[in-house]
Amino acid sequence: MSEIFFSCQPIFNEGQNHWGNELLFREGQENKFPSIDEDTATSRILSVNFLSGKEFDDSLRYVVSFSEAALLDEVPFSIPVKSLVICVTAKCNATPMLVKQLESYRKAGFTILGESDVFTSRWQRHLHLFGVIRVSIATENLSDWAEWIANYPDIRFLASKVESNEEFVLAKQLGFSLFQGYFFEQPVIKSHSDVAPSVISLLDACIVINRSPHDIDEITEVISRDVSLLYKVVTSANILAKSKKKAITNPKQAVVYLGLDSLRRLISLLIMSNMNHQECSHLQNAAILRAIFMQQAGPLLSDLDPDEAFLVGAFSLLDAMLGVPMEDVVKQLSLNQPAKQALLSRSGPYGDLLELCKHIEHANWDRIESLCEKMALRERAVMKAFEKARYQTQTLAATMQV
Repeated sequence: MSEIFFSCQPIFNEGQNHWGNELLFREGQENKFPSIDEDTATSRILSVNFLSGKEFDDSLRYVVSFSEAALLDEVPFSIPVKSLVICVTAKCNATPMLVKQLESYRKAGFTILGESDVFTSRWQRHLHLFGVIRVSIATENLSDWAEWIANYPDIRFLASKVESNEEFVLAKQLGFSLFQGYFFEQPVIKSHSDVAPSVISLLDACIVINRSPHDIDEITEVISRDVSLLYKVVTSANILAKSKKKAITNPKQAVVYLGLDSLRRLISLLIMSNMNHQECSHLQNAAILRAIFMQQAGPLLSDLDPDEAFLVGAFSLLDAMLGVPMEDVVKQLSLNQPAKQALLSRSGPYGDLLELCKHIEHANWDRIESLCEKMALRERAVMKAFEKARYQTQTLAATMQV
């Protein structure tokens, strides 16, 4: 069990009624920015506030910041539409892909909050996406915003850093309808206990969902092995349920209700919550490169499943990422025997391919030549597959901002 700390700053409407809370991850009782990356912080905020079984006031909105990668991964869909306000950070770029994704959030009913710079950046062409725009009194002249507020009646404008009654009155007169700042209430550091599922359980669930997407019984069985994971799945099903007249208590019922897409999003969120991406991002990139290479090189060999080859590459650095022996990792995962042999002893066709990838990484040309000969592979085709995988990994890493 771990203690998750977060800052909770209330947001009020014109009548000073509580409209919502902004939630920001913190590492302790002091209101300091965390040293972990944005995706990990966001996932922990979501996990402890919405998936830990703690009661939350569903009449309030909860403002949570998301990175571009988390938005593209559809992480917000794990949270009830009426409760979550998606805050698009200044680091997010107005790419066609992200704009399209935000349009899907708007269509689903989410409120999207943008910062004041959306009026002076590429986001200006997409102002229809935003339901709330936040303007800081500390850095902006509020009077300059009167025209914008008048011209965009469908957008609610939030004045932040409000520290006096005079500032509140002025902002209200100018047309601001939401307010945040020390004048109303200082941020409160709160903490909740959260029992996180083991990363092994989450990875095992990933394997089963991808390998047997239509086998509800097997998916339910693997989820049920980890009490915490099962609890999160049932909790998620209940908070996403449109009606709370009858609670979902049966594991299989929860799995069926969520469906594959929601389950994948939930498990991705929980994996992010349990791992510090800054500490192992280079290992993750290396594992992604191996996975893509092995998947693409797999068809060059007979009797080799590209999807299984992908899993072997993806899991080949788990011992370093988790800080445990590979033997302990493998015996807990539902992998086929050839895949287990590859990870444990670099033996078998998957093991040979993994070993080949390793020697390409280190430019061991003699070993590359001998392995290609052993596996009856053309060295030129292998190197072409590796360069293609390297390019795809770099593109993916840039998109995910890791």
